[in-house]
Amino acid sequence: MSGPKRGTWYLTYDPTPTRLADLAQYAVRQDQWLDRHGSFVERWLGNEALTRARAARDLVQQCITQGDPDFGFDAYGQCWALFNQLYRDAGDAQRRRRAEEQARAVRAADGLVRECRELWEAPENQTLVQRWVDERGRYGLAGALSAISADSSGEVKAKALAWQGQFAQALRLAGQRAAENARAVKALVPALRSAIQTVGAMNADILPSAERRRFEDAKARLREQAEDAVTREDLGVLRNAVAGMESLVSGYEPKIKAAKIEKATEIWRSALARCGYGVTLRTEPDGTRVIEASSFPMKAVNVRVRPDSENVNLEVNGARSHAACVKDVQSLQAELARQGVALTMTDWGKGDPGGVRQQQGARISMGGGM
Repeated sequence: MSGPKRGTWYLTYDPTPTRLADLAQYAVRQDQWLDRHGSFVERWLGNEALTRARAARDLVQQCITQGDPDFGFDAYGQCWALFNQLYRDAGDAQRRRRAEEQARAVRAADGLVRECRELWEAPENQTLVQRWVDERGRYGLAGALSAISADSSGEVKAKALAWQGQFAQALRLAGQRAAENARAVKALVPALRSAIQTVGAMNADILPSAERRRFEDAKARLREQAEDAVTREDLGVLRNAVAGMESLVSGYEPKIKAAKIEKATEIWRSALARCGYGVTLRTEPDGTRVIEASSFPMKAVNVRVRPDSENVNLEVNGARSHAACVKDVQSLQAELARQGVALTMTDWGKGDPGGVRQQQGARISMGGGM
């Protein structure tokens, strides 16, 4: 087993179940949205629009069922974009219908004032006004409506019609701002998906329990913020959530990395011991863990695990044949695999694993490529 050799290592971890669970929690909000707003969309846009909305939600569930979180988060963002667009379109259709009805009939002054109040108080209109009309504009419209209600002159009809025109213009501008904001939110969804994917792929299970709880709490809080932001198309909160996830990654990457090195070192030490070696461990100034193992007769293994790389150097010395050398490395690979570390040899030095692989292929399949 003589001569220098090189390989790569990594701790086996599949983030897919965690990311699918996150996606399933997110998607509950979309079911709630359909329950709350589906009838409004169907009333003003027809059954086809509601069918499109349900199909978009079904695609998210299909991705969850098929175990595909990447496409699932894309479908999730597209689903919210469709939901919000349909809601705006339904509001526009409602307002157009009312405008057409108003144009077809001449109403009495009291009826016009009542219509003005109904337009002002309609929940979907107030949603636009409160969020997308500035404070001065809101107070101006509210004040003018109050003045029309109290007006005893014969100009109530003309003033009410003028107010309706002003309100319609305010709603059009608010709708344009909402649409621009929606486009900006949709453009940010890929960054959100990438941030969620990166956070979800972090092996926080390797951290100490208190640190792991802090990570999971922060992840859950940011996930809730992101979900609310996408649901409400709140661009500022969404940007903060994405930045928060990126900060969470940068803050915990070194901790997880250090924990991985600690665990990997212990697994290497244990694996070598189970393979019959006496093991000593020391740490160099740059953080490199040096594992020195020896056994009788005249067999030694020197392993260097660096903190900045998953490459590992094995210095193997002894008087045995190359075939025995390969078998020893493959035994170590198998033992490491049983404890959660996959060792793939990238350079066998003078060893030739080809013939040995033919003899032991099934037994060492957990050890990695040759």
